[in-house]
Amino acid sequence: GDLEVYPRPDGDCYVNGFPDDETVVTERPGQETLDRDALDLLQKAMAQTASKELFSGQATMTPHTQQVCYWPETPDGLPLIGPLPGVRGAFLAAGHSVWGILQGPATGQAVAELIAEGEAKCLDLAPFSLERFQ
Repeated sequence: GDLEVYPRPDGDCYVNGFPDDETVVTERPGQETLDRDALDLLQKAMAQTASKELFSGQATMTPHTQQVCYWPETPDGLPLIGPLPGVRGAFLAAGHSVWGILQGPATGQAVAELIAEGEAKCLDLAPFSLERFQ
């Protein structure tokens, strides 16, 4: 897998990568197990690629949070964005796969327009309709 690094405005940094094979999630929230080997790989990769100036004054780059993240993906690889069929006033925006952190702002704007104005003006939501699977 590829190392992905997302610096945050508050000085924090999200680091992820090395995904497992596709599987059906059976754990309940809070029951996930961390893959220590993958965490070690992430930490080593970050140490090799990080700017020494960025971490000056810090003895180590020990993560303050380690967690499992699920990779929500639809069968056709496109996210689900739009009204939830059969439930008045309910909307869904999910299934962005690895692109959620990148596509989140545009998805949020489109859903906000959909809710406030009755239609998304910034983007055509037809390809992302939940009804494509019916």
